[in-house]
Amino acid sequence: MLPFGTVRSVLQFVVGLIVGASVVALLMIAIAPWRRVRAEPPLPRDVATKLLLGEDPDQPTIPPPTADHPAPYSPSDLAELRRLSAEHRSRRRR
Repeated sequence: MLPFGTVRSVLQFVVGLIVGASVVALLMIAIAPWRRVRAEPPLPRDVATKLLLGEDPDQPTIPPPTADHPAPYSPSDLAELRRLSAEHRSRRRR
């Protein structure tokens, strides 16, 4: 039978081999595809932005305008806004 010190040293050696092999495997996983990834052309800025925001890059950012969408202001509303703006400017000058 082997002395206790020999079993401990063999166990340390086996554990060292497993840890070393694991480190080498992790490095190969991280470094091996590096050149292929670097050789790829970069993504366009708008596509990368959409991907980072979690949006589908194939979908338009702004929905297309629809013909049945009503105008937000009528011509009379716009005229009233212009009149109020002119009054506000004349009060400010005084």
